[in-house]
Amino acid sequence: MELISQSEWARRKGFTRQYANKLVKNGTIQTHDGKIDPDQAERALDSLRNPMHDSRRNSNGSADGSSDDLPTILLKTRIKNEIEKGKLLHARAQAEIGELVNANAVKEAAFNMARVVRDGMLNIPDRLASVLAACDDEKKVHEIMTKEIRVVLEELSKDDE
Repeated sequence: MELISQSEWARRKGFTRQYANKLVKNGTIQTHDGKIDPDQAERALDSLRNPMHDSRRNSNGSADGSSDDLPTILLKTRIKNEIEKGKLLHARAQAEIGELVNANAVKEAAFNMARVVRDGMLNIPDRLASVLAACDDEKKVHEIMTKEIRVVLEELSKDDE
């Protein structure tokens, strides 16, 4: 069993001496006459590690598993940012020339048109009730209702122009 100092163990593991001392003080790592058994310390650390964090790490410390250095990562991020800005500018230009329209405006216009159609259709029974009540002929009733529906729909089509 090899015993080494806390500072030597911290240096080997890539920790600060203070962090190694903290692990000893809180009882995570046991010491023998002020020295650390590296194998026992490694087992103690392994028992504390969160497996979720290990999957995000690799040997070079990069979170995404790539071996890119910081300038390359920053450059890739900037390129992605510029591409997104370009897409946004393109969409704005299309909206200005009329190729794209606001979805909320379309929904509102469709809702308003549907309301007009609904109101026009719901007014038909009020206008025709007395006329149809006096009529005994089935064909005549059908003709009157068809004519009235056609009038309402034609009025709506004139409003669109």
